[in-house]
Amino acid sequence: MALKFYESPFHVTHEAETASKMAMKMDLSIMITNLIKEKGWTQKKAAEKLGINQSRVSELKNAKIELFTIDAMFDMLDALGFRTKMSMPSMHQASITITETERAA
Repeated sequence: MALKFYESPFHVTHEAETASKMAMKMDLSIMITNLIKEKGWTQKKAAEKLGINQSRVSELKNAKIELFTIDAMFDMLDALGFRTKMSMPSMHQASITITETERAA
């Protein structure tokens, strides 16, 4: 029997469209929690800076990605000093770039 490789662990148990969104949310949650850790913020301080309550920071830190929308995660990145840009070179191809624009204190 040949080995089957998947794009992400989510692709093993979910349909491709759902799995891709879940993988993106997981990557975003890792990025946001690592940025919070890099800044040395407590969950309370992170909640203040992100404009959310502390329990939401805890949920993010514990990878409860099903509780978040991609849009909400992009808002958190905005609060952390990052901007999200989508480029669409053709009707059949697009990419999303997340770039730091300023150092959020």
